[in-house]
Amino acid sequence: MNKKISLRTVDGKMKTFNIKVPAGIRNNEKIRLIGQGKAGQNGGKNGDLFIKIQIEKDSKFELVGYDLYTSLYLTPWEAALGTRVNLEAIDDTVSIYIPAGIESGEKLRIPGKGYKDGKGGRGDLTASVKIMVPKNLTKEEKELYEKMKEISQFNPRNK
Repeated sequence: MNKKISLRTVDGKMKTFNIKVPAGIRNNEKIRLIGQGKAGQNGGKNGDLFIKIQIEKDSKFELVGYDLYTSLYLTPWEAALGTRVNLEAIDDTVSIYIPAGIESGEKLRIPGKGYKDGKGGRGDLTASVKIMVPKNLTKEEKELYEKMKEISQFNPRNK
């Protein structure tokens, strides 16, 4: 990926640099721009400029090593019945199978969909299941939940 940055030079002028950010670069690693630093003394060559990389926190993903962690939000009926859902990965969307009866807190691992390691490999993407209950039910939804309450033998407190 290429990134443009503007920096103020020692003489106070702004200079723009086009930096090639290699895949798999780690937090706090440096990119060296040869000859882009301070001017050399007595006709010597320019020094090098080092750019320290700071990987921003993301609201969707947590980076641990080369693995990415995210949340996967499901409805109660998707969790109970099982389904197939699309999950956003860092650079594409993957379709994953959700087994019937999955519970909040369970994790699904998608191999090779994590952060690039810079050597052609990738970490994994792990999705933590979070079952979301609707806050505002329609009349029909409320009736269906009432019916479930009447007919269901399931009680999570009696495991």
